[in-house]
Amino acid sequence: MKKILAASALALLIAGCAAAPDIDTISADAPLTLTIDGQAVLPQLHPFTSAGLLYVPARALPEYYPVELKWNNTLKKLTLTTNSSQTALTPGSAAMQVSYTQTDGSYEDVQEGPALLRGGHVYIPARTVEQLTGAEPKMSASGKEVSFMSGDVSTTVRIPKEPLAVAAGNASKVKLFSSLKDGGTYKGFILDVNGRKHSFAWEAPRLVSYPPELIYADVDNDGKPEATVIFTLGTGTGVVQQEVHVVKPEQWKELAVPAAEKAANAAVSSTISLDPNDVLVRLELAGASPSKVTLRLPGRAGDGGLNYFGTKAGIGAVTYYNVENGQLKAETSVNVGMQESIGTLKLIYKPGSTGMVLDTITFEPDDTTKQYVEK
Repeated sequence: MKKILAASALALLIAGCAAAPDIDTISADAPLTLTIDGQAVLPQLHPFTSAGLLYVPARALPEYYPVELKWNNTLKKLTLTTNSSQTALTPGSAAMQVSYTQTDGSYEDVQEGPALLRGGHVYIPARTVEQLTGAEPKMSASGKEVSFMSGDVSTTVRIPKEPLAVAAGNASKVKLFSSLKDGGTYKGFILDVNGRKHSFAWEAPRLVSYPPELIYADVDNDGKPEATVIFTLGTGTGVVQQEVHVVKPEQWKELAVPAAEKAANAAVSSTISLDPNDVLVRLELAGASPSKVTLRLPGRAGDGGLNYFGTKAGIGAVTYYNVENGQLKAETSVNVGMQESIGTLKLIYKPGSTGMVLDTITFEPDDTTKQYVEK
């Protein structure tokens, strides 16, 4: 079954309460309820325990997993079909007959307990759900609820109970939910403002350490707050990329915002030259408050010269957005050579005719290079 897991999904580790009962030993006196992504599903089909194992209805799988269930009443067999494999289950047997839809490969795997047929529905061990989809089952501390967080393999359009982000100071007003998860990518979001919801087809990677940010503030000076959403698209050595979306919730209109690195490249011209042993980096900044900056890097001409430093500075390897005092702001890096940072460009946006536009841009040298700025 590891082959199916590798081909179809990655297991999602769900943090649980240490005091919660073990799903393989719990004995429920009252019917258990089943929840997926925080919402109750299949209210007429209750999980149950048998021979010390927790069983859940196989019909729970299509609630979040791209699988088709087909029952063959003649053979008394249930077939689970995905875009890459078929798995056949027979009530009373723990065997799983696995075949691949795009190749001739097949093999037999074994569940920890047999599939069961009750009330005309097939039930499978909860651990089988984890084998098939990577979604780990959890029993609540009360022992009355079995839950699955669909994780990497989710295709649900149900709004999860827990938002990805909540605007500070507006916990009951402005929230951001994921509407579709596909592997390591969020494909779609739902913005909730004052109880009104709207879907957006934004995409962003699912980075646990860099969740989306949500700010509720008036950034276009119209007297009404906008919802600003910031996604981290990727990080790495010397690289951070973010993306910003500004939405006017009254009309659910998204304002155009030029990406910080593009706005900075359009507003800043640069040259790098040798003089004769030093390296000179000259920046000319346009915008509402034009300025010029020259950095003299002493004795650096011998570090490869222009073959190393290039003839123009690089802009945009590291980019961050934020909202401060009602202003949409951004920071993006300035580098020379092999991603050697010399400072940061700080951008402030203002409202324009079609959205937000660049207002001012200033250069702030790094602590290690500010001594080289020529007065």
